[in-house]
Amino acid sequence: MPTFTERLADLAGGAFLQAADVTAVEPCAPGFVRVELRADAFRRTEWVPGMKVQLRTQRGTMKMRAYTPVSWVDDTTELIAYTHGDGPAADWFRGVRVGDTCEVFGPRKSIDLRGLDRVVFVGDESSIALACALTVVTPQVKHVFEASDPAAVSALLAARGLAEKSVVVPRTNVLDHVREALPDEPFDLVVTGDAATVHAVRRDSRNWPRRPGEIKGKAYWAEGRTGLD
Repeated sequence: MPTFTERLADLAGGAFLQAADVTAVEPCAPGFVRVELRADAFRRTEWVPGMKVQLRTQRGTMKMRAYTPVSWVDDTTELIAYTHGDGPAADWFRGVRVGDTCEVFGPRKSIDLRGLDRVVFVGDESSIALACALTVVTPQVKHVFEASDPAAVSALLAARGLAEKSVVVPRTNVLDHVREALPDEPFDLVVTGDAATVHAVRRDSRNWPRRPGEIKGKAYWAEGRTGLD
């Protein structure tokens, strides 16, 4: 029998969460899965590339995890999840099947990609969905991804048509590769993923010969911490 706390969480969730059906599941590279979600309520929302949605995959709790929609068309949105770790969201994405349901909050503001033109994009496994969403805004992007498994990330980027403009490196000396990717023309910078990398790139950018016109950054995770965006 559900506890009082679990019943209270479900009651509160019912007030602002939207039920969504899983309409497609596709493992797209080792450690990654593409999922499509459909809900009639999605038709009444306005999506801007870079927004986030939050998923509650387990009833009886208000614990949610944020993901960046790759696309949003009418009543359907597309997510790409990195299924690392052993948390409830990672477990859900590893086991999800067509016909399952989940509860969604959003879309909500996170990083507004509108207005960007020529971009240097720095991220990791948790940033790939944002990189895909950026293709809706501009094709003029150079990507630098740091990865625990560069081969898996490279395979996913190839499947999404991003490999030609991307470099994937192990989690070392990423700053050297970012500097090599800097164009001679004016550009903007987007950096997300590991909090340590986000801070390091921001700090390093102060000394670049050409500074970014605009910097958009957000830490999605940090070693030893939970609950980041």
